[in-house]
Amino acid sequence: MDHTSNKLKKEDEKIEIGETKPGINLQGYCTNVDCLAAKAKLPVWVNLGFGDISFNSDKTSYRCPDCGHFTVTSIIKAMIFNSEHSICASDNSIPVKDNHYQCFYVIKQGLAYELKAKKIRQHATNLEDLIDRSESAMMSNEILNLVAELQKYLITVVKPPKVKDKVRLLEKIQCDYSGDFNQVFDIGRFTILCDNPTKLQTAVAVMKKAEQFNLIVSEDKDFFERQSKTHHRFHNIKLYVPKHDVYVEMQATLKNFTTLEGYTIIENPKLSHLFYEHIRAWKPNNSEEEDLKQAGDETLTKINDIICEWIDDKGIQKIANRYKSHLDIGILKPPQLSKKTEIEINASVSLKMAQFVYEQLCKFTPEKMKGKAIYVILYEYYKKYLIGDKNPASCADFASLLQESRKQEIEEDIAILHALETYIPLQANNYPHLDGDDNKHDTYDCYQRVFQFLQEEKEEEDGEKKNEQIQQFHKKK
Repeated sequence: MDHTSNKLKKEDEKIEIGETKPGINLQGYCTNVDCLAAKAKLPVWVNLGFGDISFNSDKTSYRCPDCGHFTVTSIIKAMIFNSEHSICASDNSIPVKDNHYQCFYVIKQGLAYELKAKKIRQHATNLEDLIDRSESAMMSNEILNLVAELQKYLITVVKPPKVKDKVRLLEKIQCDYSGDFNQVFDIGRFTILCDNPTKLQTAVAVMKKAEQFNLIVSEDKDFFERQSKTHHRFHNIKLYVPKHDVYVEMQATLKNFTTLEGYTIIENPKLSHLFYEHIRAWKPNNSEEEDLKQAGDETLTKINDIICEWIDDKGIQKIANRYKSHLDIGILKPPQLSKKTEIEINASVSLKMAQFVYEQLCKFTPEKMKGKAIYVILYEYYKKYLIGDKNPASCADFASLLQESRKQEIEEDIAILHALETYIPLQANNYPHLDGDDNKHDTYDCYQRVFQFLQEEKEEEDGEKKNEQIQQFHKKK
C-alpha cells in the first residue's frame, strides 16, 4: 500500500537575494557565470529608489547586489514599497495607480513597462487645509472603527487632545522640511501603547488589515527591531483616509518606552523631547557649535537607548551607579551664562541649551534606575561639552581640582617634597624642658597625648553623670 500520499509535506524555504527598500524594486536573475547567486539560480532584488523608469523585461540589465556587475536581466517581478506609484505595460492593460505600502506586479516577458514612484506626501493646498483635513480624518468613522478594533485586544490607543501647536508646527515645518507642509504627517498622530512585543505585533497586524475599514496602509516603518536616527523605538504606520484625502499616522510602542504624559513610567518624561526640540531647531554658526550639536545628537541617542532599552538592565544599572545628585555635588552654573540677560540667552541656541541642561540637572532628582542613568548621561554632556573637561562643573569638581593643584605644587617644590620624605614625627612634653637626661624617658608623641586627653575627658564626663544620677536617687527618697 502506498502511504506517500498521506505523508506530511514540508514547505520549501523561499530564498531571495538582495534587499527591498522604499521606491521601485525589480526582481530578476543574474547572468554572470562567476556570480554565486547566478550559479544557484536564485532570484535577486534590485532597488532603484524613487523616480520614473521604463524597461523591457528581457532587454534591460541592472546591477547585481551579489557580484556587482550589470548582469541582472529577465525581470520577473516588480515591488513598489512605501510609495505613491503608477505602472503601465505595452499590452494595452489598464494602468494602475496606487499608494498601498507594498504592491507586487508580475512582469511578463517581451513587454515594455513604465513605472513611477514618489515619496508619500500630503495633498493639502495650505497648512490650514492640512489641519482641517487631519482633524476631520481623526474623527471619521473609518479611524474610530479601527481604534475600536484595537481596543478589543486590550491595546491602549491615545488620541492627542488637539493638533500640534501652530507656532511649533510652523517651526518644525521650516526646520525639518524647508517650509514644505505636505511632508508633515504627525499633525493628528495616534499613539498605540502595548504591554509587550507580542501585543505590539498584534496591533501592527490589525492596522495592516485597515482595508476592511476603508483605509489604506500607505507606509510601514519598523523602528522597533532596527534603530531609528534618534534610537526612539516604535513601529510607524501611515494610513490614507480616502474620504478626506489625507494621511494619518499611527505610532505603536511599548508602555515601558513611552514618554507620553499620563501613560509613562519614565521619570521627568518631558526631558528627552525638550532636549530634542533644542537640537532640532539648531543651525550651527561655527565649527564649535557644530561639535556641540553633534554631541547633543549623540547624547539624545544615549538617553533613548536607556528609555527604550537598547541597553539591557545590567548596562543601565552600571550607568545609574555613577549617579550623584545636585544636593550631593552642587552643580555650578555655566560661566557663559554669567551676566547674560534673558534676551541674550534666547538669541543663542548654545546659551539656551546650557541654561536648559543646567536647570534640568538642578531640578531633576530621580529615584528609579532609568531616571538616574539618564541624569548621568545628561551630566556627562554638561561637564564635557557645555562646561569643558578642564573646568569644574560642580563644587565636588572644584574641591578635587584644588586637591590636585595642591598635590602638583608639592610635587613641583623640591624642598617641600624632600622635607616630606625625611619627615620624623616630633615628640612633646607636658612640662618645661630641663637640660640633662633625667626625664628623657617621660617624653611621648603628640598623638598619644591627644588620645589620653580624650580618654581622661570621657572618664570625667561618665563620673559626673554617675554622681548626678546618685544625687537624683537620694532626692527622690
